[in-house]
Amino acid sequence: MSPSNRADDDRLPCGVGVDDLLTQVAEHAHPRDPAHQRSCPHCRAALAALADLWAPVTELAAEDVRAPASLLQEVMAQIRELSRNAWHAVLTDPTGQTRIAARVVGAVARLAAESVPHVSVALGNGRPETRAGQSPSPTEIAGAAGEPATDVGVAGSHVIIDVQIAVDYGVPIAHVAQAVRSRIIEHLVAHTGLTTSEVNVIVIDVLASPPTET
Repeated sequence: MSPSNRADDDRLPCGVGVDDLLTQVAEHAHPRDPAHQRSCPHCRAALAALADLWAPVTELAAEDVRAPASLLQEVMAQIRELSRNAWHAVLTDPTGQTRIAARVVGAVARLAAESVPHVSVALGNGRPETRAGQSPSPTEIAGAAGEPATDVGVAGSHVIIDVQIAVDYGVPIAHVAQAVRSRIIEHLVAHTGLTTSEVNVIVIDVLASPPTET
């Protein structure tokens, strides 16, 4: 593989290089583009995974011992694997590997949020469904083939979710948002086994309650 192709392979869907994020984690450095990193679920998910992967190196570096030569190689191999699975979360056990598409993670998060009373949901830049409308499909949630998985970032077993909701008028918005956050975390653990590193709830609309029939 040529150096240029390797550089492309080691970039996240947003274009940020995994090496840059690894330097940030290993050296406790400031991000090159703080505004992008704050808004990018791909970067935030990768940072959470990199922090876990790099932890053994940091722990050994703090001790007066020489790290095994194979440790750094093993850690770097896992780091390279992150960029090759930018559209899938990965769970590994002794019997094999399970890859879960980002759009599946988004669908589970949407269904979990919709199960909270007084909530209608849209992920990404879509609009929330109306009471008379249809729920968005997983394809609409995660984007068509070749597009970034909107507002869902995955890296290894780590997940970042940004979910947009509309709530019924009159309900306490902060309490509903916390209920949505908790429900998404619970459902992702139960249905996928993934670690939800961050769930951000953005309330984008308030829906009037339908008139009662007389």
